[in-house]
Amino acid sequence: MIKRNNTKKTEPRWERKKDARPKEIIAAAHTVFVEKGYSATRVELIAAKAGVTAGTLYVYFENKEDLLKTVVREAIKPILSFGHKFVEEFKGTPEELVHILVHTWWDLMEKPGVAGIPKLMTAESTNFPELGKFYAEEVLTHAFRIVKQVLNYGIRHGKFKIENVDMMARVIMGSLHELTVNAHSFAKFQPAIDISEYLKNQEQLILRGIT
Repeated sequence: MIKRNNTKKTEPRWERKKDARPKEIIAAAHTVFVEKGYSATRVELIAAKAGVTAGTLYVYFENKEDLLKTVVREAIKPILSFGHKFVEEFKGTPEELVHILVHTWWDLMEKPGVAGIPKLMTAESTNFPELGKFYAEEVLTHAFRIVKQVLNYGIRHGKFKIENVDMMARVIMGSLHELTVNAHSFAKFQPAIDISEYLKNQEQLILRGIT
């Protein structure tokens, strides 16, 4: 009598459905890039983290730079979706809009798949000017426009008094961006802070400066 082997064969991770591979590679790349930085990251490390071969990675991405850009673009999608349309359709008070801006910025930038990106790109921008230019054009420029929309909303409603909207938007965006950079750099060497309290004070500081 022939005995059948009913033990299921465990498929290697790289034999999963093809449409799952890019997402797994992007998630792995985000983790490795943030942990090691762009310079120290080898494609082989990302492939191993994703459970695929290096050759498979090149099926979906041209090179390491292309992969990093994809990681950043995927990360900022929810941020941009929050931005322009939300502000255009907002019906509340300008003060409420500032509150949403401050708190939503932190919540979105610290989500899985996003956390650590501002620190990574800030650190690598001078070493890799093309990446710096890419981040400035595709992320910072859009974020700057969102902050300006918030300020102009308050001006139109007679709540904010701002002499130079562009400059104030840069000041505010700088304070928002710095917190997310610091969270993945110097924060580990400093006493822990209460983020909710920090954001409350940040919001108060902004409103005192523009109302």
